[in-house]
Amino acid sequence: MKTIKLNDYNQIADFINNADYHSASYLYKLPQAHEDVEDKIRQAIVDPGVFAHVDDQEQIIMLILAFKYEEEKYKVVGPFLRTDVTPNVTEFQSLFESLAQSKPKTTNFNFSFEETEQTFLQFMKDIQSSYSFTDYHLITTQDVGEIEHAQNITNYHPAYYRSFCKLHENTFKHDVMTADEIIDSLDENNHLFVFMSEGLLKGYVYLQVYEHKKNAEIKYFSSHSDYRLMGIAFDLLTHALHFAFSTYDINKIYFKIRSKNTTLVERFNELGFNINYEYKKFKYVASHI
Repeated sequence: MKTIKLNDYNQIADFINNADYHSASYLYKLPQAHEDVEDKIRQAIVDPGVFAHVDDQEQIIMLILAFKYEEEKYKVVGPFLRTDVTPNVTEFQSLFESLAQSKPKTTNFNFSFEETEQTFLQFMKDIQSSYSFTDYHLITTQDVGEIEHAQNITNYHPAYYRSFCKLHENTFKHDVMTADEIIDSLDENNHLFVFMSEGLLKGYVYLQVYEHKKNAEIKYFSSHSDYRLMGIAFDLLTHALHFAFSTYDINKIYFKIRSKNTTLVERFNELGFNINYEYKKFKYVASHI
């Protein structure tokens, strides 16, 4: 068995399409549309490269790649295994090291695995990656009613532009809609509610409704760091839930929260949210080891 760098898109795509993916990180980052998949893989071939273990007949046994999202920052996709091969921690470590060693030691390699559905802890331990946080994907089917301080919550107004932009940009950094994109999207199905008090914007929630699918999503929400633990976030979420369920013919609302604090996540049960699924995130940086 040896490690090689692959450059043939068709060879890579054919293997991935027929491989065992149960141990693959960031599996959901592979787009569904064929054209998008091809574009992503071709970018990965160029940077940082697609690496594989092959047998004596030059047949691929295991394959790994990564998608770049910032300078020296990658999301690792894989490993993908030949279906007659049993996952092997040592071989995974060897293959990943080939990928990691092709970049500077300060490069961040990020992993994401679905809790309860994937095997990953031993893999992450052996390469000495560190746990970062968990993305919790929550769902609710119930309206918990209007809030006591509804007078503090209002629809977005251009007068709030600078305060909203600053709060949004300080809260969300990567792979998100910009403040201007959110504002430009506002219509009968996209709503931005802000929490105003003492003349200050202290929080916001952005709600997207897909009535044809009978569901909605709380896409973004935040409260200002100076006013945390004052119930502002829960008031905003409660208001958004009540508005959506009472205004539209929907039966589900989705919501994602990123946290290391399981107890905090459990508090959302008070709003009727339950964990739909969760992704554990890990980070590997050679210079940190």
